Amino acid sequence: MHINANVFPRVKIQHAFFTLLLLTILSTAGLVHLIWYRTASQNVEKVVAMLDAQSNATVRNELVSSLTAVSSTAGIARSVFALSTFRPGDATNRDSLLLSLMKGQPAIAWMGIASPDGRFYGAHLIPEGKIEIVEIGGVPSGNTRPLRRKIYNSMSDKLIVENRPEIASNYIAERSQWYRLGESNEQLSWSVVNTLPLGFEPAIVVSGKVRLEEHVTGVVMVAVSLQRLSTTLRALMIPKDSKIFLLTRSSMVLATSGALDGVMIGHLNDFPTSDSLAASVLSAQTQEKNDSFRTLIGSKDLGPVFVSSSKLPFEDWRLVAAIPRATLAGDNDANSQRVIFVVLGVAIFAAVLALGFAKILFARPLSRLAEQLYLIGRFELEAVRYRPTILAELDDFSLVLKRMSNGLSAFARYLPLDVVRPLVDGNIEPKPGGELREITVLFADLPGFTELTEELGAGVEPSLTGFLTLSTAAIHAEGGTVDKFIGDAVMAIWNAPGDEPDHALRACRAAAAISASMHALPPMSPKHDAVRVRIGINTGMALVGNIGSAERLSYTAIGDVVNLASRLVGVAKSSGLEIVLTDATLVKTRGLLTVKALGPIIIRGKLEPVSVYTIESHLKAIPISHPQ
Repeated sequence: MHINANVFPRVKIQHAFFTLLLLTILSTAGLVHLIWYRTASQNVEKVVAMLDAQSNATVRNELVSSLTAVSSTAGIARSVFALSTFRPGDATNRDSLLLSLMKGQPAIAWMGIASPDGRFYGAHLIPEGKIEIVEIGGVPSGNTRPLRRKIYNSMSDKLIVENRPEIASNYIAERSQWYRLGESNEQLSWSVVNTLPLGFEPAIVVSGKVRLEEHVTGVVMVAVSLQRLSTTLRALMIPKDSKIFLLTRSSMVLATSGALDGVMIGHLNDFPTSDSLAASVLSAQTQEKNDSFRTLIGSKDLGPVFVSSSKLPFEDWRLVAAIPRATLAGDNDANSQRVIFVVLGVAIFAAVLALGFAKILFARPLSRLAEQLYLIGRFELEAVRYRPTILAELDDFSLVLKRMSNGLSAFARYLPLDVVRPLVDGNIEPKPGGELREITVLFADLPGFTELTEELGAGVEPSLTGFLTLSTAAIHAEGGTVDKFIGDAVMAIWNAPGDEPDHALRACRAAAAISASMHALPPMSPKHDAVRVRIGINTGMALVGNIGSAERLSYTAIGDVVNLASRLVGVAKSSGLEIVLTDATLVKTRGLLTVKALGPIIIRGKLEPVSVYTIESHLKAIPISHPQ
């Protein structure tokens, strides 16, 4: 009777004890840590929210202060130009006013005044701390206007007039957006422009009209370059790995604290997909409908990101900050992870210590007892020894096993151990017998093997080994059982011991695979290049089981179906073919083979002719049939 010892997974007691103890310690520590972590996380979220609010408030205040200073400068310029004693046409007074207002105002890129007659006087910052004075004349007879420039060196407090020829300018101040807004509104107005007097220069401009005796004498403008505004944002004290955006209501980007390599982004949608902070801001704006909000957005790359938006007192502009949570709470999260590792380390240390005690007190004694039981099961009774241990129960168990082995030793004198051991170790009952069942039998051998053996002697072994190896692989791949090797031949059966409904087709596929594999190798000799292997296949009833004597058994198949399959190899030889099968096998393949009939053939040992076939194009793949 077969006993399956692998029904349940087997685990050593020391490993089981170690695992149980470790799970107990870890579950306790994990529960404590979870309670602590949830409480700490709630406190951290409050602290992080407070830090985020403080950071945003600081940036907002500094930006508002800077833009307010720009607006105040425009107001001062407008007030001075409105004085009856001041004339914009007076170059000395005009240049002095512009230069004095420009100094100490790094955020201001341009300052000037445009007259209704088309003239424009202005100043703008250039590198090396210099200020350039620009004058564009009124409307001439042509389409262009004269442009004159001179440079003021703030380091030497001297006006340096360069000998530059007068050039033409296409800039028309009175047609610009800042001029129209300043002329039409009583208060200072903000606008966004792309062009300033010297060309393309995106900027925000605050402008206002100048009145003298109820007449509009011009429009004052102060411009802040968007690129410089971005530089100003980057210089502010913002958290690491964060980003600040200055946006219009339509999400047009006026400035950002992120490095853009000199490229100005026109809209929030224009940021690359790799910019996780910009993506978080865009997602937050989609979710939130108000101008002022604070929310937490999940980012695949950065984790949670705090996005805060606040409205500025300039037009409909908003200041939006994106700060990764890890930037503000990274240290706390790191400490939490350290606590986990510390708890884990303590738990493992305790478990290892307990494992040592378990190994000494339990594992080793039980292992010795298992060894005693194994020896008894093998009837190696002379090797069983009493193994004393500190635990009374295990010590008694070992003593009982020793007494049992002594009793079995006396009983074993009545039975040969060579008979007893196979009975104990066998998976089936070791007695002759079998069953009748339908099988498919395959025989395969090498053509000209006798000649090759006489020619090569012992050198034929690699070729034989290769043939038997690939044949075995093909048979096993199709679920067959290699019954035996007979010289250079191999016998295989299908549908025994397990059931295989498509056993005939499987045998044919294995035959085709053997043939294909042999043709993929160099021929063993030039005489046998065309026919590399001879295979016979037959299907029928056979006696399958333990065949032999009471002293020696072999699991095999016997019957006429086996004899006929063997003799089909001779038919293949006489016909010059590689694969020959009977009509009994062909019927079982259910029409899935393309064969060629060889006709009824008289075969030794058979009274009636046998219809045989060969597989056409057998080197091609035979379709696989799956039972329904």
